[in-house]
Amino acid sequence: MENALLVHVCGKHLSRLLCLIFLGLGLLRTPARAQSEPLGSDLGSCSLKDHVYRCDGATFQQALAKVKTIAIQTRNTDGMGRAKLTTFATTKLAKKIASPDAPLDLVFLLLPFDQQGNIVTNQGERELGTLRIYSAQSDGKPGHLLWAETFSGPPDMPWPMVVRGLILQFQAHFQIK
Repeated sequence: MENALLVHVCGKHLSRLLCLIFLGLGLLRTPARAQSEPLGSDLGSCSLKDHVYRCDGATFQQALAKVKTIAIQTRNTDGMGRAKLTTFATTKLAKKIASPDAPLDLVFLLLPFDQQGNIVTNQGERELGTLRIYSAQSDGKPGHLLWAETFSGPPDMPWPMVVRGLILQFQAHFQIK
């Protein structure tokens, strides 16, 4: 599937041996991953098979074009990440940020990766952060996974650089100017 994006689950969910097998098969070379989603659940434009998410970029892009209102979720202490993602969503994507009690279409979730059990991908680089985009449930909580983007770099890279890298990578992936 040309537009598919492989998204793997490692760390607590797979043994290191399985991760090495996936790495050997070339399944871990893509730039996005997501974590624990119940097996067999409906994931919107992403499907889960053998602990690997496959996200359809064309389906996600169509969904993104249709929505008007989004929510930004980050760790409570990540005001900088929230601000950068909000600026990107409002200026580059032309989306409105929903007020806390207003209905919304998508949830953008920005999180750092827990470094415990993380796989080294290229000469000392590690997966450092993820931007996951979900459909929104009626209560405003994340629903189905629509897209996941990960950013890799040296383990000592500052979080603001990871956030910037994630946004630029997402922008390049979907050719957003």
